[in-house]
Formats: sequence, structure tokens, C-alpha cells
Amino acid sequence: MSVRRLSRRQFVQVAIGISGSGLLAACGATPAPAATSAPAEATATTAPTLAPVEEVPTSLPVQAATVEAAVATTKLEGFEPQMTNPSEKIKLLYWWGNNYEPAMQFTHEIIKKFSLAYPNVEVEPVGGQNCDMFVTASAAGTPPDLFHTWDCVERMGLWAKRQMIIPLDDYVQKSNFPVDDYLPGVMDTCRWEGKTWGMVDTGGVFLLWYLPQQFSEIGQTAEAYPATTDELWSWAQQLTTRDANGDIQRMGMAIPTWVWTVMSYSASYGAELWNTDSDEPAPDNAGMVQGLTDLVKEVEFYGLDAMDRWSASIGSQGGQQDPWMAGNLTMKIDGDWSGQAIFDFFPDWKFMTDYGAAPPPPAPESKRAANAGVVFWSWPFVIPSGTKYPDWSWELCRFFLSPEYQVNVHAKFKEVLVRKSMMEDERLWWPAAQVARDMLKSGAKIVSPVPMHPVAGEYIDLLGSGIEKVLRLQVSPEEGMKQVKEEVQKKIQEVMG
Repeated sequence: MSVRRLSRRQFVQVAIGISGSGLLAACGATPAPAATSAPAEATATTAPTLAPVEEVPTSLPVQAATVEAAVATTKLEGFEPQMTNPSEKIKLLYWWGNNYEPAMQFTHEIIKKFSLAYPNVEVEPVGGQNCDMFVTASAAGTPPDLFHTWDCVERMGLWAKRQMIIPLDDYVQKSNFPVDDYLPGVMDTCRWEGKTWGMVDTGGVFLLWYLPQQFSEIGQTAEAYPATTDELWSWAQQLTTRDANGDIQRMGMAIPTWVWTVMSYSASYGAELWNTDSDEPAPDNAGMVQGLTDLVKEVEFYGLDAMDRWSASIGSQGGQQDPWMAGNLTMKIDGDWSGQAIFDFFPDWKFMTDYGAAPPPPAPESKRAANAGVVFWSWPFVIPSGTKYPDWSWELCRFFLSPEYQVNVHAKFKEVLVRKSMMEDERLWWPAAQVARDMLKSGAKIVSPVPMHPVAGEYIDLLGSGIEKVLRLQVSPEEGMKQVKEEVQKKIQEVMG
């Protein structure tokens, strides 16, 4: 029986919120840490109790059964302990944002296995701990020992400036951690002022999701695919259907309106939202402006009022009521997590028959400001500056970055890996993982939407507001992005002095 669940990144999208406009959103430094200590070895204690293996649906491949069985093994895959079991019991508090019970249950069973390497170290994982809770705990002097940034990587620059997290470069060097194993560009969101402040766990890549069976209506085969953004919108207009009153019945393509999808879409035009040469925000760069200009044309084709009425008519925009899954939307740009939703609600769907996924097509060369890039949203681990056991926090972080956790946990929940040594693992069997892997390995530049900077969070907020004004036809793309840049520059002056 298929278990219905809200995937992690669906949860993130709901938590951040969809624009209330009616447009379809789917449419001073802390001192370096001391050297890793090696307490006197203690006698081994009883190994942790592991949960029984859940029965795996027979419709899933054997690789899924391998992942399910991982919780019951006493082997730690790819993790080599570098510390000595402490002489007395200690507890490490780990916080992360997920509060969905199945995800927490499986993940916490894998986390228990850390005690196989260190019997006197207990890890207490607590789900549902968001970034505001982290800030409150840090201010009170009671932060966790390790924190997963979940949906707020853009706050890391501010945390570093306020000395709430510690740089990890000494740990990386002393443990000989293979940072080069990350794909180029993935760690950019963790680096500021020459230091590394976090370690990327995983993240999200946006794909073009489509219903290939509907392509026959416009004379295309199920294997066909739009080669450019111009062709994408041409197909979308042909696939759009309306009733006698002109109201939209089916949209050919959802217009990206959520800030994450717009930023991912604009990368097809060569947009980068931060100028690394001048170290300043660049929402007004040519790629971003051209991408928004093309989106405005599509808003005018659909009609604002018609889009609002259609959005209101479809009810819930998530789960089984997702208009794309319901057949009321042929194409959309959305995160790789849409693949998990398919397994949750339509496990019998076949790839390239019932649904397809591919890289978002590039803009025509004449419209690109630079080469098309791949936007990667990352979710790093950080070590709070107030932790009692920073050495053990790093050792736990290393465990989370080993294949034991990376492959098994992320394969369980259809999440993308970004480590070169793990991306070809046969357990990453589902179609979206393979499409995302090929995108990330294509040689296209991996772009972090915003850099690690103290104003990155405010930049995202201001950019989202600016995008909404543009797509509500209140300002031109040029004027809207110019206003965003001016507002962000003011924030930089306020924060940085």
C-alpha cells in the first residue's frame, strides 16, 4: 500500500508560503576550534537498539529494499571514526526542521548507529526545530550541538557575523575531509570572508516536469522536448485550453512566480543574482531582466484575472490536488521533490509515459546574458558557537556526510546527492535523481542563488516582493529589479556599516 506523505521540500514550500496574489506559485569572528581531542578509551557498552525493517512495496526496485535494511545492520558504511570513545557518557543534541513522522522515524534510526562507533555518545535528534528556534536558543546560550539549516541557508551570513556559528576550516583540514568531493559551486553558499561556515548536506534542483501524453494534442511525440524557452512558451500557449467564457481550463505551463522558481528559471538566461567581481547584488542583470520580460509576456497571454480565477478554481495546490498531477497543467518548473510526490500519490505512474522530467530548457542564445546555469539550493549543517562539544559536533557532522547517512537517508526520501563519489550509487534509482545528477554533472555552472552574506535573507525577501510587483504588471522588469537593488544596497549599508 502506498503511504502518502508530505516530502521535505513540499513542506519547505508550504512553510515559506505561496504568493497571496492569486498567481500560481507552482505555476567579530569566533576563535577557530581547538584540535580534535582524543579522550581516554572507555569500555564498550551495549549497542543501540535498531528498529525492525519495514516491508518494502514489491513495486519498488531491489535498491529500495537495500536502503530499508540499512537501519538493521551493524555496519557503518564509509564512516571511519577519528576520535576515541569518551570515558563518560555524553549526549549530543541535534536539531533539524523536519517534523514529518515517517521521515523522522527512519532518519533517527540511522542516526542511532553513530553509537556503534562511539557507545558512550548518545545523539538526541529533535525534529521540527526551525531557524527562529535556533536563534532563540543561541541567544539564551542553549543551542544544539549541531543544527541543520533546513530552509534558511540565506541566514548563515548573518549568523556568522553575529558569532552564532563557528568556522569549520580547522576541522576540515585536521580530519582531511574531502571537500573537493563536492561538485564545483555547491559549497559557495557556505563560504564568507575566506572561511567555511557550514557543510552542505544536500539540496534542491529545479526540473521541468511535464505530462508527455498531452503533447500529441499539438503534434508532438511523447519523447519530444522544447529546445529553448521560446519553444517552451510556444508549446504552452498551444496546450492551453479555455471555455466559452475565456476562462482557463488547462494551463500549458505554469508561470514561475515563487522566488525560488523564478531564480531557477532566470538561470536559463545566464542570470546570476550576485556580482562576485564587485561583491554586490545584481538583480538588475541582463539575464534576470530578460527572463522576467518573457514571463510578463506570458502573464499578458493568460490574463491576470483569468489566472486568478483559475488558481482559485483548482482548490488545493498540493498533494493529489496539485493541478499538474490532476492533468490541469501540462508543464511546470518545480523542485526534484516532485518525484517523491509521484511515488506518494501515483506510484503506478511510469516515467516518460505518465510523466516526464528534464532540465529546464535554455533561453535562445540571443537572449542569454551568459551561459545558462544550474541553480542549486543547499541545506548545510552548522556548528553553533555555544556548543559544549564542538569536536564531537564535527565528528557527528562527518558521520552525516558519510555514505551511511548520505546514501541511505537521501535515497529513502528521493533527495539529490551532490558528492561526486556517491552520485552514481545504484540506490539512487528513481528518474528525478538521475535527471538532476546529469544536470549537475553537465558542466554547466552551478549557481548559488545568493551568496553567504549577512543581508542574503533580506535580499530574498525583497527580491520576492519585487518579482511579484513585476508579474502583477505594476512595474516593468527593469524598474522592479532596479528598486530591489537599491533597497538591498541600503540594507548592506545598515548591516555592514
